[in-house]
Amino acid sequence: MLERMPKNIKKVYTVSIFIMIFLVIMGIFLNCVELYFGYLVGAIISLININLLVNGVHKILYFQNNPKFRGNFEYLKRMAIFCLGMFIVGKVSQKYFESHVLTNIAATGAGALNFKIAYLLCHFKEKLFFSKK
Repeated sequence: MLERMPKNIKKVYTVSIFIMIFLVIMGIFLNCVELYFGYLVGAIISLININLLVNGVHKILYFQNNPKFRGNFEYLKRMAIFCLGMFIVGKVSQKYFESHVLTNIAATGAGALNFKIAYLLCHFKEKLFFSKK
């Protein structure tokens, strides 16, 4: 699954998995529905979409047949997964967590930014601790 990913993206991918696990455990301990359900679904969407993005770029670069269509198709797949995840969170929240529907959807949106947050953390860590003076 991760064999096509560059080394730095693979590192950020694992950091985002650890952030996801940490926040889900914190949500369970604090009994916060937004963290253990909404953020978890958003983080899973984020991880799936990053994996699809890397595989899509690989397909576009190495299989040169109709790259414009391939790029648009890969983008539509990622957006369909995002919309499906938001729809599922909305429907499950309406059924089981009636007072947390909007906050679960917002937490799913924040979870979809999980990889970007992990990337920023890794970037700032490298700049602060490993900068050459």
